[in-house]
Amino acid sequence: MVKKIDNILIPGESVNKLDLRKYLSSREVVTPQDYGAYADGIADDTAAINQALEENEAVFLPPGTYRITAPIIVNYGRTLYGVGDVSCIQAREEPYDPNAVPGYPSDFNAIEIVEGYCLVKDLRIVGGGTGIMLYGRDGPCVKNVLENISIWDCNHGLTFDGWNNRDWPCYWNNASRILIARPAINGVLFTTTPSDWEDPDTFGDSPNANKLHDVRVYSLGSPMSGSGFFISSGRYNNSFFDCEANVHISAEACFRLGFATDNNVIVNFYAESLGLAPGIRIDNGSTNTSIVNLFSATGGAAIWDPTLHGEYQAYNAGFPVKNYMKKTQVQDIHVEGMTRATTFIDPPEDHEGDIELDLKHTFYLLSSFNLPYNVVLPNAGDAGGRWVTLKKNDLRENPITIKERDGLGPDRREVILLQQFDTITLVSNGANWWTIADNRTPALSTFVDSSVAPGGVYESLMLHRVYLVSAFTGQIIFQLPPPSAAAGRLATIKKIDPSSNHVKLQMAGASGGPDAQIWSITQHFAAMTIFSDGGQWVVLSTY
Repeated sequence: MVKKIDNILIPGESVNKLDLRKYLSSREVVTPQDYGAYADGIADDTAAINQALEENEAVFLPPGTYRITAPIIVNYGRTLYGVGDVSCIQAREEPYDPNAVPGYPSDFNAIEIVEGYCLVKDLRIVGGGTGIMLYGRDGPCVKNVLENISIWDCNHGLTFDGWNNRDWPCYWNNASRILIARPAINGVLFTTTPSDWEDPDTFGDSPNANKLHDVRVYSLGSPMSGSGFFISSGRYNNSFFDCEANVHISAEACFRLGFATDNNVIVNFYAESLGLAPGIRIDNGSTNTSIVNLFSATGGAAIWDPTLHGEYQAYNAGFPVKNYMKKTQVQDIHVEGMTRATTFIDPPEDHEGDIELDLKHTFYLLSSFNLPYNVVLPNAGDAGGRWVTLKKNDLRENPITIKERDGLGPDRREVILLQQFDTITLVSNGANWWTIADNRTPALSTFVDSSVAPGGVYESLMLHRVYLVSAFTGQIIFQLPPPSAAAGRLATIKKIDPSSNHVKLQMAGASGGPDAQIWSITQHFAAMTIFSDGGQWVVLSTY
């Protein structure tokens, strides 16, 4: 015969003498139906499921829809499992409708894992503030396993919460083969919730060392206000392998790393959005994240670092820079091929103003065929560690002057490229620009006579090594620039005509000259070699 006790059907003639708890514990499978659940999507099965979990280590949900009105609590070492999507926990009154954009009426979480060593698998969850929330409410929330679960229409799909007790952290949990569809805010959320927002001592530790594999967030057709994955608080080796986020155009990002995150690992992530949501967004303060093999199919940036601090490392990830690695020590390296960015600058005749370099390239090929001009480097303090090579490649003797925007310039002075193929390589140490290679060869000579000296005055820029001066048709005043404008220049001035007309060496305004005096070269083939140390012109030799 069959007797019914509290909605539980139990075979046996002496059923009134049975200890119900003993009977259930002897069975291989315990279900919520043993505690009065209907699984019809109408009756409230909350108490039945929670009582089953409280009294048994493992509870099986046969096919059906289990409507709940409060969280299902999973304590230490408990297992809750079903047979896939046909075992459905419905945390709201409305049934699941795949063809309608859902409402989100639930103000409670569907499942809460409040301790460690639990297993939840093979279920569908519909509705809930969070589909599954893991936090250390009653003990350390560690070594829990979630697998083969689909979560629909929640505010947050999965929440890993450090909560408010550092002795009961949210560590070493594992989630795999999970679909989170149509979340209203975030698909996956890592956070820390204090018991008192004004008291920092009430914060728990951030979720650490949690492993997510094959977790997919999908909301392309349903609006969401957050991100596919939002790691608001999460440190020390949280890892995300083969995960995916297909987010609505209203989303903030496919994957977002917040201010309180560092040392996370993202491998083989797939990001997709029809809007401008970035594939991975890295907020200020998020450091030492490693991103490997990112595929980004979004209208936004593949990797967006709003601060431009670059506090992450990437390999085969991002666009246009696929590999971004921070400080790396290499003892031995073999490079078969290397590409260095190069650009060509050739201002037209009507160009006005300086040419400012943005240092987006390593090599700059410069032409002054049409006119002389200045090339302005950024301040050394804004370019620490940058290396740049500048090369003049035209035949004309139009000088190209290398300056610094607000500084002194390479080796604390201005540098001039004059001849074809003059080349200089510079590096910034963050304080100054320094010359580390220079093949500039001053012109062998230039000829000076009255045809290039209007009124008998030749205003020299001291760009040549040798000046051959003819005063045959009249005196030539060889006018020197101030020594500060020609620091480091060495030149020889030689009179090559037999006349008695003088070649005078002096600075502008007849304010002296080499060795603080005005010199006259009167003899045929007489010469003088002078040098500027930046403070004065000095005579090195006369003959």
